[in-house]
Amino acid sequence: MTSNNRKSFLELKSIWKDEHMFELQVTVSNNIFSGKTEVYDQYEHISDFAKELVDYPKDNKILFYEAGERDSYSYFSMKCYPIDNLGHIGVEIYIESNVSTVYRLEEKDKLKLEITVELSAIDNFRKALFNLAKNEDGIAILFGNDNRIEDQ
Repeated sequence: MTSNNRKSFLELKSIWKDEHMFELQVTVSNNIFSGKTEVYDQYEHISDFAKELVDYPKDNKILFYEAGERDSYSYFSMKCYPIDNLGHIGVEIYIESNVSTVYRLEEKDKLKLEITVELSAIDNFRKALFNLAKNEDGIAILFGNDNRIEDQ
């Protein structure tokens, strides 16, 4: 599926790394709002979150992942929660631009949005996160419910 066909999605892409950390480019859209940021994290953190996604949404648990620090240089978080008994999952995504706010907090761009996904999308995303952490490189994409291959 090309990016032109994507409507709602979350994409995590490794764009830089060293022996202690890596930088993720986070791109998100819910077909109304979209945004992009870069944030630093460690591969173990991604791997741990992927492990939490195994058999999700077992026990109707709410899962949370974050990288960076709010109102600091850059930030990304995602919260996963069941929204019904049919296997639909809500994913609330919050990003902040990678801008130093030494002068004014207002100069920092922030975006919060929700995408809804199905269990199969969570499972595919989990596998891609494991590969990203294991290979210390790559892309993990979580596709929203409105991503259907359209006739061209």
